[in-house]
Amino acid sequence: MEKEIGQNRSGAVKSHLLTLDNRRRAALTGVSEVLGFDENQVSLMTENGEVTLTGEGLHVTKLTLEDGQLAVEGKIDGIQYAAQRSRRRSLFRRGEA
Repeated sequence: MEKEIGQNRSGAVKSHLLTLDNRRRAALTGVSEVLGFDENQVSLMTENGEVTLTGEGLHVTKLTLEDGQLAVEGKIDGIQYAAQRSRRRSLFRRGEA
């Protein structure tokens, strides 16, 4: 399953891709912040809003915010998109030292 969504204010398509492989691996691009994670949930901000992955035994196997890439492994039960919210404190944010 792949999903590419969103446009910026100028109308150009923003880069965000979600690939889900057998509900065991998820790879995302366009990631700008990691809002939080534990073994049951990974919450992050993408170029198109907040994404939450839910499941069991989840762990982040790759995180490269400079490139906007994140990979998660485990039993993935759900993926939820939400509208972009006002800035809240993140664990990791692109461009922070």
